[in-house]
Amino acid sequence: MRALIIANGDPPSAALFEEIRGDADLVVAADGGARSALALGFIPDIVTGDLDSLGTARNAMPPDSIHLNSDPNSTDLEKAVALCLDEGFDAIDIVGAGGGRADHALANLSVLVRFGQRAHLRVIDERFAIELVNGESKIDGPIGTVVSLISMGHCEGINSSGLRWELQDHSLDFSAYGIHNEIAAPPARISVRSGNLLLFQGRWVERHA
Repeated sequence: MRALIIANGDPPSAALFEEIRGDADLVVAADGGARSALALGFIPDIVTGDLDSLGTARNAMPPDSIHLNSDPNSTDLEKAVALCLDEGFDAIDIVGAGGGRADHALANLSVLVRFGQRAHLRVIDERFAIELVNGESKIDGPIGTVVSLISMGHCEGINSSGLRWELQDHSLDFSAYGIHNEIAAPPARISVRSGNLLLFQGRWVERHA
């Protein structure tokens, strides 16, 4: 089952939201993400979080759809992901997780590391679909699709196939080394032996000369 979470960052475009919502069995708003949903003409199935950003959007929500979680040691997005996992969802897409404060945007990506081995999580915006490489990831897309790899800490045993610039038993640290590769022979594949490696699959084609 697939869930869609709307975080309280820059809202997705109507086109992106409709594209992803079509595959979702449940739509959850992380606190103020409900305001983004309502602006898109959609009432989420559930709103969760500490609800300090919900504001007047509460008035448009059925009372039984609002799930208060006041845990001070987790973010609203973490609470939303945990709720979906507790409900048995094994695939979770997240929109509205970027923009605004850089610390919030980076913290939102950390949910991929924290929960990415329990379900297939993706953070999706207009340019990228981002996921944790959990052992191996397959990247299907046209030749020239942009691919970036960012190590969250230290990663070892990184191998790739189908990319323009290949990695063979490579190690990466948190750096810009893996930025802006591209698919050369789809489907491409990325694997990692140890560490937390984030895969950024571009939603556009930009072939190097």
